Amino acid sequence: MGNPKEENWLTTLEVIAEIEMALNKKTPLSVVRVGDGENITLSQYKVWPIRKTLSTRWARISRTTHWKGVSLPNVRIRDRLITAIKKADIVGIPYYKDKEILAEQQYLRPLTDVCFKRYDIHPKRLCHTFVNRHMVEHQQFWEMLKGKRVVVISRWANEFKKLVVKSYDEFDIDIVKTISIHRYEQIPKVLFKMKSIDCDIVFISAGVNAVILAQKLAEEQGRIAIDFGKSAIFMVNRNRKVNPWEPKYLDKYEYSNERGI
Repeated sequence: MGNPKEENWLTTLEVIAEIEMALNKKTPLSVVRVGDGENITLSQYKVWPIRKTLSTRWARISRTTHWKGVSLPNVRIRDRLITAIKKADIVGIPYYKDKEILAEQQYLRPLTDVCFKRYDIHPKRLCHTFVNRHMVEHQQFWEMLKGKRVVVISRWANEFKKLVVKSYDEFDIDIVKTISIHRYEQIPKVLFKMKSIDCDIVFISAGVNAVILAQKLAEEQGRIAIDFGKSAIFMVNRNRKVNPWEPKYLDKYEYSNERGI
């Protein structure tokens, strides 16, 4: 991949502008993100010995819980990830010495670079991997969604819909469908369900699976599909890791109390 200069990356506002342009032109767009989980999944066999991959905390959790949405080893998802990242329109990756991501540095940008070089991955356009969290901080993001028909694919989809209806009602954001996903094996079912849904944009919170889903929905169904990461659940739980913009009329005192500020 080489070392693309971060000053050439898209900023959060530029990513929002790209999404808005796609909405206006009704053209497909996929925004995907690569973090420690994607890197570790990509590392299987061809970058690291599988024993090293499986010794990571992320891989251990993938095998003992359902939180990662995939259980390693899984060569099929590795190969589908490679294809999805190569084809995606915008790819988020970590900075060098990234202080925003809590994972160990060895699983972040250094591993991204090694994996991208091994698989000859050259993303079309780059941004930071936490673009999903930063987009919601901007009023422009919510203005962009005004009057739009939205699908949310996530185990937290219903809770997120309730939050949007309550907190952003003035924007008339119509969440026309919520689809739950818990594991990699559900991807075909989700793609099939989406075929019959009419919407403007899709937000996907599904771990590593979101990368595959976002790219597939854009390529095969002409969707604007965004890997939304943990933004949905962080907003629902008022987690400090995300600080969403909210209309001025909301009760800021109550919001601050919930966040422990």
